[in-house]
Amino acid sequence: MNYNRKVLLLSVSLLLAGVTNLRAQDTDTVYVAIDDHPNAGYYLPAPPAIDDMNYVDDLLQWQWGKTQRNTPRGEKASRESQWLPDIMRVVMAEVFGLDTISNEQTPALYRLIWKTYNTGDKSAVSPKKKYMRIRPFMEMGEDTWAMYDDDYLRTNGSYPSGHTAFGWATALVMAEMWPELQDTILRRGFEFGENRIITGAHYQSDVNAGYLCSAGSIARAHTNPELARDIAAARAELIRIKGLPKDYDPVSRAGLPHGCKILNAPVDTTCYRYLGDIMRYKKAKMQRTDTVRLQQAIDDVASHKRYLGKTFGNELGITISREKTPAIWQLLDTLQGASRDNTREVKYSIFRKRPYVQLQDTTPVPEEEESHIASSSYPSTHACIGWTVALALAEVAPERQDDVLRRGFDYGQSRLILGYHWATDIEASRLLACALVARLHADSWFVELLRQARAEYLRQVNERVTLTASDCQQMNLMVIELSKPE
Repeated sequence: MNYNRKVLLLSVSLLLAGVTNLRAQDTDTVYVAIDDHPNAGYYLPAPPAIDDMNYVDDLLQWQWGKTQRNTPRGEKASRESQWLPDIMRVVMAEVFGLDTISNEQTPALYRLIWKTYNTGDKSAVSPKKKYMRIRPFMEMGEDTWAMYDDDYLRTNGSYPSGHTAFGWATALVMAEMWPELQDTILRRGFEFGENRIITGAHYQSDVNAGYLCSAGSIARAHTNPELARDIAAARAELIRIKGLPKDYDPVSRAGLPHGCKILNAPVDTTCYRYLGDIMRYKKAKMQRTDTVRLQQAIDDVASHKRYLGKTFGNELGITISREKTPAIWQLLDTLQGASRDNTREVKYSIFRKRPYVQLQDTTPVPEEEESHIASSSYPSTHACIGWTVALALAEVAPERQDDVLRRGFDYGQSRLILGYHWATDIEASRLLACALVARLHADSWFVELLRQARAEYLRQVNERVTLTASDCQQMNLMVIELSKPE
């Protein structure tokens, strides 16, 4: 057999081995194999350098964190600095009013938390290695402060926050498992990330990235049927432990997540953090000199289904329309409507002036200015729609997850570039989007809609995205043929 035939035979054999293995490794500890996580180093921006205008918000939040250390909140942040699944079992036992969550007494809850923790934790590994950002306490010439933090932090990148990633991942999955308590669960997940600012182990931008990289990986986790089975088992176990009727339904008792109960109040002009929003507004405004990016931002003013179908269809490599992809079209309609409802509730509760109004500035879309003056800047409906759609479509087409998530992120950033929202408005909206997708996943009709959308996507693509049994049989025949002596 000549050299080229040997190389081809080896390549085909290795491919077959990979197919039959089906990434079986770590199936008992994670929902997503390490190589299958979305690449947060691609779809999220790089962390700001200390001479970057965006760093001002990080510095202000670091200073705020230090003021919290000698308070009950600071004590909690210190206790929750542990980097083990045990800490999430403690947090969730507290939320559910249980004495403990353990493998002996609550095996289904234990398994769900264990695997979700590990999945969220792994989501931060790749971007940490890519950036190896220096941590705040090191930048400021300090030592570690929290109870469980030690010098291992010095050799472990700060961006994104791993604690935030596994804490938010756990909160998202547990909120889906028990939507009746979603606001309480998600608030604890939000604070778990914010704790890392208090300890000095992470900057605010590290925490923001931790929320989003874990949300991307949980979207991928939903393509693993084990997650749905484990959620159902944990829900049934909690119903039994609490002595509730067997037909008790925590899903039907929950509406949409309430942003005012999950997130902090918006930054206003009297808040120490307002300067950070100002600086990030100025930095984003500089991007208007990039004519390509500016035009994308102007185009992104559109939020109707036709535009969403076109822009996200480009990332998926398919045509999305009411006629060709009715399920994906209905999915977009559902996500758009739910996002508007979810942000509207917060907008009506809290009013914040938009940047161009507050600063008496102009925008690249002056025709929109008058109609937006009386509407609250907090939160951003556009950013919520963009990230909600991105998370759902990343599940529909995991083969294109990185491009979809990047487009969803950029869709929200367009509102900052145009001056219609502050950076903190947009960040809050993405967290609302995460919460919304978790809530929708608890409904069987939404899961079925995702399944139909996935089938449509596969019909639209031009090439097979998975190897069928027939493909494997043909490749086996190829191996046999290549093995024959010349």
